[in-house]
Amino acid sequence: MKLQKHILLFAALTLSSALPVFAQVEKAAMRTTGISCGVCAAVSEVNLRRMPGVDKVTISRSNESIMIAYKPGAPFLPAEIRKVLDPLNVGISQFQISAKGRVQDEGGKQVFVSGKDKFVLASAANTPKVPSATSGTIEGILNDRQSPMELKVLAFKPAAQ
Repeated sequence: MKLQKHILLFAALTLSSALPVFAQVEKAAMRTTGISCGVCAAVSEVNLRRMPGVDKVTISRSNESIMIAYKPGAPFLPAEIRKVLDPLNVGISQFQISAKGRVQDEGGKQVFVSGKDKFVLASAANTPKVPSATSGTIEGILNDRQSPMELKVLAFKPAAQ
């Protein structure tokens, strides 16, 4: 009986060490328009904190920017963020995200899978090359108006092996 427990424990440890890093969007920074008003900023912050999985919200009125940090396992919902801000006439001109996940090839394109989110990696001359079948962290500019969402890579850090 003890031998079976040891074998099961060893198998579980081996399997868990082979799994990729926990994949998800960890942070989203947004350039905004219309958040220079103190009331708009305060109401935006309260409403954003109510979204599922949001850990921390930081708003800079002077820079017209918002930073959202997510709890582990939280969903990234750019359309919901826009929906929360829209009634306050706060627009988002750009999303920049930091996410852990895995790069893979799908249909001739590189796709970054981060939790339940999939992003097509934009190919441009000045973007860093990201090898396929690699896990790591990507920081990039997100086009959430496209389906699937497109991600222009600013930086890529492979996961520690």
